[in-house]
Amino acid sequence: MQLAPLGTLLRQNIRKSVLRAFRTDPIQLEYDSKQGIPVVNYGERCGSYVGRQVNPLTVALYACRQLGLESTAGPILLPRLRQAEGSQYVERAIRWLDSSQLDCGRFSVWEYAFPWPSLNLQPPWRSALAEAFGALLLLVVGKAEEARRHLEAMLTDYRQGGVAYVGRDSLWFLEFACEQRPLVLNCMLHCLLILRECSLRLGDPALREGFELGCRTLKRDLGLFDATFYTCYDSRRNPADEKYHTLHVELLRMLIEKTGDRSFSPWLARWSQYGRTYPFLEPFIFVRHMIRSKGSPFI
Repeated sequence: MQLAPLGTLLRQNIRKSVLRAFRTDPIQLEYDSKQGIPVVNYGERCGSYVGRQVNPLTVALYACRQLGLESTAGPILLPRLRQAEGSQYVERAIRWLDSSQLDCGRFSVWEYAFPWPSLNLQPPWRSALAEAFGALLLLVVGKAEEARRHLEAMLTDYRQGGVAYVGRDSLWFLEFACEQRPLVLNCMLHCLLILRECSLRLGDPALREGFELGCRTLKRDLGLFDATFYTCYDSRRNPADEKYHTLHVELLRMLIEKTGDRSFSPWLARWSQYGRTYPFLEPFIFVRHMIRSKGSPFI
């Protein structure tokens, strides 16, 4: 009976040690009453101060959750924020997204105005997750043409200003659209679910083709994220904590259920088994990663 609290305490202390080792503060969600939107206080990230910033994805996520879009796009891992609830918040979020989008010619994007030190990423930079959730939100509230422009950014290579890595018979949606292009699993899965939904709502064959190409790419590359008894957050082999491992499993389950594609099922079964031991193994996974990484920062 006493093992569960002790285990939880151990995991919490090890997570704090990992953050300290990489000179990184826990992320804090706050509310900016002047702008009427949530802001993220990143504090210090990998030894560099980032502080309080507006994240376009966070703005869109709270509105998507308010509209019940988790059943379409997957679980949204954000704490409750009382001020970011209700129809009035959705209206404020849409106004902010409308006023903040950048016209890039044949597509539009939302840009990040702060650095991301672990990747030496300087502003402005772009993210497929922001484009996906923002596009879904715009589409659901009746702004189809604006949504199309952000969906076009999702299908455009990052070297041309978009947020995807477009290769020979491959398409990866990049959480960090930059030269390092780390492949982040939850980003890819969320984006595939959203692209499928948008292609169905709009009846756009280009979106459908992008979705199908993304699925083929994911099938080929899923092994990159398997580490024998846990899953990796990204292609750099950073381990997923229990929260993100659970998210990987749920997003993959949703993709199978919505598409009927059972070729993903062996991975789902394998990763579901990992979930049984995650609460016990997670501390050791992160300690081992700290030792092996020799100070290389997490994303």
